[in-house]
Amino acid sequence: MGFGLYKPGQGYWVRVLAATFAGVLMLAASAWLWTQLENASRLIPHPTWTITVASPTGAAQPGQRIGFQSTSSKPDDPAATIGTAVVKEQQVLSSGGQRLVVQDVTMNAGHQLSEAGIVAPAPGGATLAGTVIGAIPNPLFQPLYLQAAGVGLMLLLGSLAIYWLVGVRPSTSEFLINTDGEMKKVNWSSRKDIIGSTQVVIVWSLLIAGGLFVVDTVFAQFFRLVGILR
Repeated sequence: MGFGLYKPGQGYWVRVLAATFAGVLMLAASAWLWTQLENASRLIPHPTWTITVASPTGAAQPGQRIGFQSTSSKPDDPAATIGTAVVKEQQVLSSGGQRLVVQDVTMNAGHQLSEAGIVAPAPGGATLAGTVIGAIPNPLFQPLYLQAAGVGLMLLLGSLAIYWLVGVRPSTSEFLINTDGEMKKVNWSSRKDIIGSTQVVIVWSLLIAGGLFVVDTVFAQFFRLVGILR
């Protein structure tokens, strides 16, 4: 047996066509899975966030904790804090703002970091205050890796399944081999027979259509004469 194939050399074309059709279905399923994994990328953990702060006052250093408030809160009201985070990286922008990478984000129940509109000083932490103009989650890994891994796994498992069903499994292989044998017994029509049959079908279709048109016209004229149609 070549590569573990069951009865290699028998039912070649039927096996090849069956494997090709299954491969097309597998590629279509892989394209669907790629889209689904792209939509599911939000489920990837994001341990850090990148936050852009406009018109900052005060300072924040790596390791310090900052607070977050909504835009409707008063910056000097500690009770209005909706969450906190620890600064991991800090960068001063040319526009005068600051870009922070924060981790250990803790938000109060019912609030999300995307709701934060103000960075507020944290008790015992950073003195930074300013307006949040962007909060972007940083996923643990790029969604492309998840898509590639998922589709690659499907292609690998699908290829193995097709190989097993078409080439190794005795029951399905015997079915395909027998199908190939039956197809060889088929008496295919010659080119001359096909052309002649097609011409007959076309001529009779035109004759029937013409006959129905004549009958329809005659009946229409008759019903107009008797006053049924106007």
